[in-house]
Amino acid sequence: MPQNSTLDADLKLREQFWRDGYLILHDIVPPDRLESLRKTVDDLVVRRRAKDPDWDTCAAPRSDLTHLVEAGSLGPVELALHDNTLGISARLLGDSPESVSLTAVSIFCNPAFEPVTSPTSGQSWGTDPRNWHRDVRPDQDGPLSALLAAEDANGSGYVQWNIALYDDAILYVIPGSHRRLTSEVEVLQLQSEGGTQSQLSGSVCAELKPGSGVVYNSMLLHWGSKYTRSKKRRTLQLGVRSFGRFLPHQRQCRLRQGVLDVFSADSPQRAALERSFALFRDEFAVFEDAFRAVLGRDQEHFRAGLQRLHPGSAGHLSSVVILTKIALELCDRHQREDDFPSGLEGEDYDNQLYRQLCSRFTEAECEQLRCRFNALDVLLRSGEPVHVSGFLGPPTDYLFEEIPAELTTESAIGVIFSENG
Repeated sequence: MPQNSTLDADLKLREQFWRDGYLILHDIVPPDRLESLRKTVDDLVVRRRAKDPDWDTCAAPRSDLTHLVEAGSLGPVELALHDNTLGISARLLGDSPESVSLTAVSIFCNPAFEPVTSPTSGQSWGTDPRNWHRDVRPDQDGPLSALLAAEDANGSGYVQWNIALYDDAILYVIPGSHRRLTSEVEVLQLQSEGGTQSQLSGSVCAELKPGSGVVYNSMLLHWGSKYTRSKKRRTLQLGVRSFGRFLPHQRQCRLRQGVLDVFSADSPQRAALERSFALFRDEFAVFEDAFRAVLGRDQEHFRAGLQRLHPGSAGHLSSVVILTKIALELCDRHQREDDFPSGLEGEDYDNQLYRQLCSRFTEAECEQLRCRFNALDVLLRSGEPVHVSGFLGPPTDYLFEEIPAELTTESAIGVIFSENG
């Protein structure tokens, strides 16, 4: 295909992705590799079950794969780093391959029993995928309106993939819902009896054939519908995020660093993974620098750090809110450092980076950081714990959707650097 035609096709796909929030793409798994990938994944599932025989007796079993793969079972990670996935992700995000990172490689499976209990909304660990939800937690990411404003100004910052190895008609989505708040009609439907487990107005099924994939914005309202024991499900889920435009709501690295050792030193896959880890390391270095600026009351230096994380011209409030969440997470982890021992088997890279960041701050410094960022944090709370259907996480008093009208980027920074902080 001529280069201009390829660019035009990429642009059309990117425009469709921005409009609808999802795309269904075929032959993501090349047909001649489907059977071998199925066998590899089944072997990994057996290995996962051996670690925990009760693993797939939950309603919606899933597992990270980067701590299970070995030299003879690299297929899922190789696919995650392929141009069909990582390359397409970069083009949909409008970024170069050097500025995007793979963040997760996991598997969805059918349960070992027929789930009968209706899933409740707002579990402490998150939301059951059998409920309608956005992959947004107000306690970790901030109000939805700020996240939407950041993406509206800077484009998508994260894409998620479901890639089916067998027929899969489980995921439902509401096209375009990634660019707006939940509508009044949707709110009423979600609040009705059984509404979080029923089709909503305007929803469509992202029906996948073996080897096909749906790539979607995870702020899209989506629903895992029904998992059954009788129908085999092996669906890979991947995450890819952007660096250098703004801080996206899905920012964590769920990969295990040990996956590097499975690839040969000169392989392109290892080079891509090393680049991914380096992007996260560099970002955490900017976090540290920004927090040092807050401790030193150096507002100019803090703004410079914010500009490195979010060089775009608008939507900065979301990144300031997310920096607040990261600072308070750092303080909480420092206080509970015994709960996060080093050298854990299968520890994800995000935990490693937080442990390293904790080691660079004293207890007194963390208390100062908590005091400075708490001043902004309280403005993001209502004081009344609730759970709003359509979101991840437990009941909380953090604001789910609307950010206070009087809170701007300038006023938020001013609060962090106020004399009372």
